[in-house]
Amino acid sequence: MAVRLVPVRGALRALRGCLLATTSAALATVGHVAAGGSAPDTALTVLLTVLIATVAVSFADKRRGPLAILTTLGTAQLTTHLLLNALTLHEHGAVTDSWTMLAAHVVATLVTAALLVGAESAIFGMAAALGAVLPRRSPQPPVFAPLLAVIPARSGLITALDVLLRRTHARRGPPLTS
Repeated sequence: MAVRLVPVRGALRALRGCLLATTSAALATVGHVAAGGSAPDTALTVLLTVLIATVAVSFADKRRGPLAILTTLGTAQLTTHLLLNALTLHEHGAVTDSWTMLAAHVVATLVTAALLVGAESAIFGMAAALGAVLPRRSPQPPVFAPLLAVIPARSGLITALDVLLRRTHARRGPPLTS
């Protein structure tokens, strides 16, 4: 039997959530700068990435489809943009058109969502392939130890209890109605 690697638990779940958070933060920053905006503060971007990663790891509890990934990525990207806008002296350049900024964010979100859908399929595919190749973990081998039984020394006398015990049936159990 093969090992069953599950990308919805453990390290693979964290990897999937962090991948979404990192791409979302990079998307918000690069899309904004590409459309003519100013680069946000690095420390604040890292903090927002960690917050998004926390939410994204909680969403990685099952395999998500393209629409769910696009929605999560778009929401995270929009939230990052709005928070950076509210928490910093966030300036759009004089040449920046609001429609150009929006178009850059939308295109970047769609491209990144397509890449994440491919990454999601690749992670699940690699987990299935590795699970088929890796040997199954064997359980701990049983520990063999000598059974210690205390046998009292017998005297040569036969007691009434010995006679009663010899007459009882060894396989008799409790009554069925008990």
